[in-house]
Amino acid sequence: MRIAIVSRRVSGLSGATSIIIENARRLAAGGWSVHVYAESLDRDALAQAQAHGHRVPAWPWGSYFKRWLFAVVCERLLERGGFDLVHGHGDIFAQDVLSLHNCVHAAHEAVHGEPLPPGSGVGRIHARMLCAGRFRLLIANSRLMQEDVCRRFGVPRAKIEVVYPGYAPARFCAADRPALRGPMRAKLGVREDEILFGLIVSGDFVKRAVATFIEAFSRLRREGVAAKALVVGKESRLGPYLRRAAREGVGEALRFLPPMDAIERCYHALDVCVHPARYEEFGMSVQEALACGVPVITGLQVGAAELLTGAPRDFLLRHGDPGELAAKMTTLARDAVLRRRLGELGPAAVAGNTWDRHFAATLACYERLLKDSAPKGIS
Repeated sequence: MRIAIVSRRVSGLSGATSIIIENARRLAAGGWSVHVYAESLDRDALAQAQAHGHRVPAWPWGSYFKRWLFAVVCERLLERGGFDLVHGHGDIFAQDVLSLHNCVHAAHEAVHGEPLPPGSGVGRIHARMLCAGRFRLLIANSRLMQEDVCRRFGVPRAKIEVVYPGYAPARFCAADRPALRGPMRAKLGVREDEILFGLIVSGDFVKRAVATFIEAFSRLRREGVAAKALVVGKESRLGPYLRRAAREGVGEALRFLPPMDAIERCYHALDVCVHPARYEEFGMSVQEALACGVPVITGLQVGAAELLTGAPRDFLLRHGDPGELAAKMTTLARDAVLRRRLGELGPAAVAGNTWDRHFAATLACYERLLKDSAPKGIS
């Protein structure tokens, strides 16, 4: 079988890139001929996955036009490829399977309190793609996403399959915590009697509410809690956050680090993982922290919160304001027994979401479409 996987960017440490690489590796191992089309390609990762990378020329100007041009060029290339299936990741107008990773309209409303401007390039692309419905199946990475797509764009529920992103259990493993915790905390300059809070994301500090985290951490410290904090992620304008931390009096207690490959070491160093995003379609760092046995504070508008049941749901943010977040951080900081109990519940909550399980669910979607009588290739 020949499959084309299409995304503007298949590089870096984003969740979408991880999903594409992990599925490509398993498809190739199963005998599929896997072809990945993108403007930005991690050729080494694709080669290791035994997938064929095809670089699509990028137009550097215009938010909408460069995305529209990518879609048009890709569709011309795919028409000549003779593919059994085309799996797009939110950047082309026609495909057999559409994996959506961002609800840009919902996220903008949650962050800014107003509708996405009509001139938004990515917003126009998504609206055109979803309203036209030129896909046979949409894979949503959470029920949160499914509900927004159904309500906002009228996509039939029967046309949507929810498949949670996966994680690598050999890498994100609670059993590694005793060995990895001490060395990483020593590297970060955190004493064992200090509580370490961490916010770990790929980027987009506004959407992930880093400013809220800074203010909540400041309130926690003013309560006399011996704590430090860590923010890991890519941010081109870090200056405002550094200045805010200084104004809040936590500049020396809060460290910012760029994304790193061995991120599991950071999770094991933490006492509590905080993910206060105003809107997050899934939130792979929440899942990875849970797998590592780290208690998590996150929000109801975070897709990965759907995995939590019982006591961990007491630490879901209803409003996401600094006061609410600080109160939950303080509760966990002062109760080591509660932290340990919540941490022990994490691995079971995500046990069904390994990359192997994710791939099996995705492959089942492919096989269902291939057995369908509808024409193969682009619908």
